[in-house]
Amino acid sequence: MNLTRIIFWGLLLALLGTLGLLLIDSIKGDANGVVAGFNLLPVAQYGFYAFVAYSFWYAFKQKIAWAQNLFVSLIMVILTIVLLEWICGIVLKQQASKNPVTEGPKHSRVMDKVLGYKPQADTLITGVKTRGKDTIYAISYSTDKNHLRITPMDTTKPRTKYAQFYGCSMTFGEGVQSNETTSYYFSKFDSTYRAYNFAYSGYGPSQMLARLESNTVRQIVKEKTGFGVFVYINDHINRVIGSMTNYSYNGGNAPYFHKVGGVLKHDKLFIDSRKIRSWIYEKLFRSNILKLFKIGYPFKLTEEDYDLTAEVIAESARLYKQQFGNDNFYVVIYPTPNYSELMVSLLKKKGLKVLDYSKLFDAEDSKYAIPYDEHPKALANEMLSKQLIKDINRI
Repeated sequence: MNLTRIIFWGLLLALLGTLGLLLIDSIKGDANGVVAGFNLLPVAQYGFYAFVAYSFWYAFKQKIAWAQNLFVSLIMVILTIVLLEWICGIVLKQQASKNPVTEGPKHSRVMDKVLGYKPQADTLITGVKTRGKDTIYAISYSTDKNHLRITPMDTTKPRTKYAQFYGCSMTFGEGVQSNETTSYYFSKFDSTYRAYNFAYSGYGPSQMLARLESNTVRQIVKEKTGFGVFVYINDHINRVIGSMTNYSYNGGNAPYFHKVGGVLKHDKLFIDSRKIRSWIYEKLFRSNILKLFKIGYPFKLTEEDYDLTAEVIAESARLYKQQFGNDNFYVVIYPTPNYSELMVSLLKKKGLKVLDYSKLFDAEDSKYAIPYDEHPKALANEMLSKQLIKDINRI
């Protein structure tokens, strides 16, 4: 066997061995690409480049017809993809020139090893969203030492009960001032409660569970009795499973919960424990083709995805009960035209108390939604808070 063949088979075996170790790490390990303390991802990447380049040279040097045809076909496929990317890029620029680009909101935030990210502490923060040269909203809010948005309330009256609000930007109050959030209206209309806003933009069930697992909530909430509520929207499923669309927002900086043998497991953050998929997402969501045709991954949510999301919420309720000594934990289904009977059914099967507000108001009506934005106006938050007070008192 001559030297050229030895090099070819050596590169092939080295590449297959590296890919095999990465596959084992993905199936049996934590899928972070590190084996025995050595990061194999760059080895696989550059090893692949070296193998392809050498194989291309070797095929044409030895005049191997099928290999030559294969490489020519691959080159044509690559050139076609490059051409499509260029064409789609032009189309996207033309679309952007016809319609003002919507950007934001922009917040000041810090990274966190438990939650992924959170607002800065003890700071006056501004969140800005723009459409072209116009400002859709510019909110200002203050945070406390626990990195939570402060809910202004009348402190002259004794507030002996707590109201813990969990959720995403809908609950956090993206687009509205601090005296227009759900937690504000609740504490305004029922002065016996002190409201805690544990929500934030881009959060979901995973941040709620990770926060409760960290045992920090009990340190923050001083009142002895009250309730916890999670405000659910359908996009929370994408956030729990870490879809490609969600990765484009948070860069994988979110708690990673998944099931192993039917048991819920917490493996740090997506960016730490799913490095291979994160790397693939990082490359794919830059594609003009995917942006133009709005292609994401997974292509369709499965019943397992719904069940995982419901399980994360259920585990949060269990920890809430364990830490606060009551089962006053509720899941509010936020008003939506995309009602999910499956999710409501799964939540109830897992013993959760569900408050179905899906028909409370039309969430797409400009009366309740911020223009060019899906977030609720103050009126929507006020209506939801009033309904929640009625149901809490009734229950």
